[in-house]
Amino acid sequence: MSRETTVAIATTPIPADEFLTTEEVAAWLKVAPSTVCRWRLAGKGPRVVWLSPSLPRYRRDDVMVWLDKVAA
Repeated sequence: MSRETTVAIATTPIPADEFLTTEEVAAWLKVAPSTVCRWRLAGKGPRVVWLSPSLPRYRRDDVMVWLDKVAA
């Protein structure tokens, strides 16, 4: 039995300084949230901002900078 997860993707532009959740970053990059978590734990993902010990968030600009870096 497979388990499917549905993730809503925003259709409006995300402001550069808006904070994104792990799930939103994963949906944007078309990867599983666990992949973003693995990248974060390995220090290989986009810059993370911790709002609390259990609330990682990502700025859109930081994700874009990271994408440019890994795509080069």
